[in-house]
Amino acid sequence: MTRLVVCADAEAAAHYAAGAIHDRLAAEGERHVALAGGGTPRRAYEILAAEPVEWDGVNWWLGDERCVPSDGPDANALMVRETLGDRGTLHPVRGELCPEDAAWLYASELVAALGDEPVLDVVVLGLGEDGHTASLFPGRDEASAALAPVIGVRGAPKPPPERISMTLPVLARARYTVMLATGAGKRDALARVRGQDAAVPAGSLGDGLDEIVCDSAAAGWLTTASA
Repeated sequence: MTRLVVCADAEAAAHYAAGAIHDRLAAEGERHVALAGGGTPRRAYEILAAEPVEWDGVNWWLGDERCVPSDGPDANALMVRETLGDRGTLHPVRGELCPEDAAWLYASELVAALGDEPVLDVVVLGLGEDGHTASLFPGRDEASAALAPVIGVRGAPKPPPERISMTLPVLARARYTVMLATGAGKRDALARVRGQDAAVPAGSLGDGLDEIVCDSAAAGWLTTASA
């Protein structure tokens, strides 16, 4: 069952999420984490970067990426570098390639590291106001892809239109999958995810979504809990 944590505000939600990720990085050896892009998780990564972690062995993967140069302003890889710096090893996407080639190469790297059915230690997800997570958008075929671990996306309804994304089975198989959603604009989408509405990609994660961390604005009618 998915655990819901409602925090007072976006800052408190970022602190909680950073702490949850930190707890799962406490072990030594190889650890593999898929990070969400976009604005919501940025603060959580900044907080995490200041935590005491044995960074050797931490591998950062991108749950999704835009098909842009990895140092471009729209690249999720750039945001990860800006927030986490040289802590851990980032596996960037070849975003300068077409979506299909970039996805195939990233899937090959992921499988080489973690096997044919990759199991990540942590997956961090965001949530769009339209209900998309990673670069899996409602009503599109990519949201139901099940065989490839990473898929190319063309014509995404949110710019830039060309992207790559890990698929739902990979996101759900992780040892810990957490979704971070803040702001009143996410309220309807979050309610649909919690209702396991299959029309919303993350609604299909079921028990593969371990925890949702949100603020009171996104929670709406829910009672705020301290975190």
